[in-house]
Formats: sequence, structure tokens, C-alpha cells
Amino acid sequence: MVEIKNIATASIDPESRVNVRKSQIEEGVEKLKSSIAEHGFLENCPIVIRPHPDSSSEYEYEIVVGQCRLNACLELNIERIPAVVRELDDDAAIKQSWVENESRNNLTMADRAFWANFFVEKYLKQGKNKGESRRLAADCLGVKPSMIINYAPLAALPDDVAKRMDEGNLKKEDAKAIVESCVDAKTDELEQKIRERAEWIEPLDIDHKKAAREVLKVVGAQASIDDLDKKLAEYVKTVAFTVDMTEDIRRKLMEWGDKKGLKGASESVIIRRMIFSMLSGE
Repeated sequence: MVEIKNIATASIDPESRVNVRKSQIEEGVEKLKSSIAEHGFLENCPIVIRPHPDSSSEYEYEIVVGQCRLNACLELNIERIPAVVRELDDDAAIKQSWVENESRNNLTMADRAFWANFFVEKYLKQGKNKGESRRLAADCLGVKPSMIINYAPLAALPDDVAKRMDEGNLKKEDAKAIVESCVDAKTDELEQKIRERAEWIEPLDIDHKKAAREVLKVVGAQASIDDLDKKLAEYVKTVAFTVDMTEDIRRKLMEWGDKKGLKGASESVIIRRMIFSMLSGE
């Protein structure tokens, strides 16, 4: 049976190195403060702590799971909190924090990116190759290697760009394409390059974003926004854009194309001709 103790909140370090939730902490604390103030702290929802790994720390314990709950209690001047004390090394503590936060859907894309990259870099420094580092990182977090591949590059995003991604203004696949296009950027130029490209791709529609990602695959970090615009304009001339439409609309579109001498042409070609006809007054 798990032993739950009432631990002094002042004895727990709220700035945890192993709590995987790095984003939206203030929002989480504010929500919990209102709930705790009204209903009290639920005894059957203890936080998880471990003896502080730094013997010189002023704190006896370090938070592993329940960072927002602890901070909410501290701000409400609650002196004791139900807690489970566990002997955990860093990797085990991080994994427990990951599982807990992932099950509550508390992790942002930026959080996932930070820890995916953290473990990949850890194993690379130990002399592992990239493939093995990704596999070991996936094992540590209990996820598939594909998750590590998709998220680890996003750790390079500046905080403000990562926030836009978490808020849904910048799509994850767009952010990944941007980062990968900047791998050869000079260190002191990297963040600015990423910001510029994020601002470039965000306003585009779905089809143009798809095309922009293809453009980013072939340009280097030194390409300017003007260069990207030119490459994008060249690229969209060669691809067929997708358009969602009912069968009835599609049939009418093809009939219009037949009348204009475009029998057998693709939908995108007919749509372009239709737009030209409307704008030119044909």
C-alpha cells in the first residue's frame, strides 16, 4: 500500500528539474487555486516528491508530480499537503512525471519537444548514434521512436515561436519544416531565421503551407524571405492544389471545363481558368 504523508509545503522545492511540464504553469496554478480555495485539497490526489538530490539545497524534497498543485497551495498559504515520497533517480522521476502529465493531457508540444530532445542529446553525448539515441529516448519516455523524431527538432524553437505553436497559430508540421531548413544557420542567427520563417508561413492557406514546406526542404538557412516567396511562386505553378467539393459541384466544374475546351484537364487547371475568366471578364 502506498503511504501518503502530510508534508510541509515549505520543505518542497517547487522549481523541479524533473517535472516535465514546462509550459502554461501559471494558468494551471490559477485554475487550481480557485478549486482548492472552494473545495480544499483532495486527500486522494497526493503529489509525488523525492528526497532532494542536492544535499546543499535549502529544501528537503523536490517535486516530481503535482507542480501546479504545490504552487497553488503555496500561494494560498496552505502549510501541509498530502504527498507520496519516493526514492527516484532523475530518469525514473522524469518518466513518472511524463506519464502523469501525459495521462492528464497537460503537456504542450513545446514540453514534448524539450524532453524528446533532452534524452536524444543525453545519449548522443554518451557516444550513441542518432538512431540508437532516438530509440533509447523513446524507451525512457514510453513512446514510439516516431514521436521522438517528430518532436525533438522543435526544441530549437525560440520561446515566443513555441508559444505560437502551442496556441495553434503555427502548425507543428510547419514548425518542424522551418527548424529543419535552418540547421546550417549560424548560431547567432538561428532564432531570428526561425522567427522570420514562422511569420512567413503562418498567414498562408492550407495548400500554400503545404507548398511552403516543400520549398523549405530545398532552401538553405541563408535564403531570404524574398527568396522563399520566389521559390513558392515557382512551386505553386507546378502542383495541383486540392479543393474539397461535392460530386455535384465537381460535375458542374468539369462540364464548364468541357465548354471552355479543357476536356480531360485536371480540376486545378479548370479552377485556375475559371478564376482567370472571372477576373478578366471573359
